[in-house]
Amino acid sequence: MKHALLVLTASACLTISARADVPLYQVQFLGAGWGASGLNENGDVCGNGTVDGSLIRAGVSHDGQPFELLPLPVGMLTSRAYAISDLGVIVGVVCPNQYVQTQPTAAVWRPISGGGYEVEILGGLPGDPYSAAWAVNNAGDIIGASGFWGWNPDHGILYTESGPEPMPQGLLGADINDQRVVVSGNQLLDLDTGVLTTIPLPAGNWQGVVSAAINENNDLCGYIAGYSSCSVFPVRYLQATGWEILGGCSQSATSATALNDHGDALQYYYQTTDGVNFLGDGYFMLGSLIAPGQEYYVQYGGVAGINNSHQIVASARQGATGPIGAILMTPDLPASAEPLPSAEEIQVRAVPNPSFGQIRLEGTSSTLLGGDWMVIDIHGRRQAHFSGRQWNGRSDDGARLPAGVYFLRSAVDAIHPPVQVILR
Repeated sequence: MKHALLVLTASACLTISARADVPLYQVQFLGAGWGASGLNENGDVCGNGTVDGSLIRAGVSHDGQPFELLPLPVGMLTSRAYAISDLGVIVGVVCPNQYVQTQPTAAVWRPISGGGYEVEILGGLPGDPYSAAWAVNNAGDIIGASGFWGWNPDHGILYTESGPEPMPQGLLGADINDQRVVVSGNQLLDLDTGVLTTIPLPAGNWQGVVSAAINENNDLCGYIAGYSSCSVFPVRYLQATGWEILGGCSQSATSATALNDHGDALQYYYQTTDGVNFLGDGYFMLGSLIAPGQEYYVQYGGVAGINNSHQIVASARQGATGPIGAILMTPDLPASAEPLPSAEEIQVRAVPNPSFGQIRLEGTSSTLLGGDWMVIDIHGRRQAHFSGRQWNGRSDDGARLPAGVYFLRSAVDAIHPPVQVILR
């Protein structure tokens, strides 16, 4: 167990950074009245909107396009989506009436060939009238809870092929990663080994941690609460460095809400601001990152996801008096980089991706696979080149490249979209 380190920001203010290498963002408006609740590595967004005046419905957005409603099971009237996996699987709840927030039943939506989704009701544990599924990984695990109170179910659930089962060790999980590690507060449960690890709290007088997300490094984020009148702080825990308090206290609500594999965290403050804390670069209000020429005003409380390509989903008003809805923020690619390809355009892919170093190219084009490739970083700078199907994740001088997003561009076919890879 690594020693926990507490890093406090000065006073009750956010630390604002002005590093020039943090990119500006292009914004896509996903629909008036919609709120995002999840984001995957493909840029797909799940969320919730209001239809027919008062009925809440779950939806999905692909490629920055407006939300599309997800189907309802027979007999159901409303729904909510909470999370989406990289495979497009969405988890949430459905309800036979308009009270989906207080009378929910856990459900899952799975993409089907040819487009669209099929929905399955998951339910809860025996004797519990209400349930919710709120996290899913790429291994197919779904977690949630059920209980007597629909707005606060307290019996942790692991959904299996045979149905809902109590979460091992009675844990009420908040999120699950692809390593099958569940986070709950400052505890990590490995579903493969059954080992429950408790991370010691930082020095101080704390009630505990409420976790929001876990990444593939078993880092976590959420908030930590003390006992004074102003003692709720957004917090991030990294396995490599320990605890870090990301901003000043709040008397009511503040939290880090999402975390990517780089350690970048989204956070909000009650009725004030939404922002992102880039690891090593500091805190930025989301509005300050929107590229000039776009009139969007970020709204409090909508930050729901950040992926390894640094895409962010949030909530914003379109123009000074326009509608409020979900937005997808995508970093500006350098002028020398091609737009990211759609799934239909990809002829070559990198595996594994993300990778800790060695990358192999696979695909249908023998010409591309056998040719020369350039490695470009997100700022358009050439970092390496290689020939053939294998790259070792190193620069031309042999040094291992820092973790981050890179683009492999073919020197054989300049028209072919670059292949995006992520180094950890």
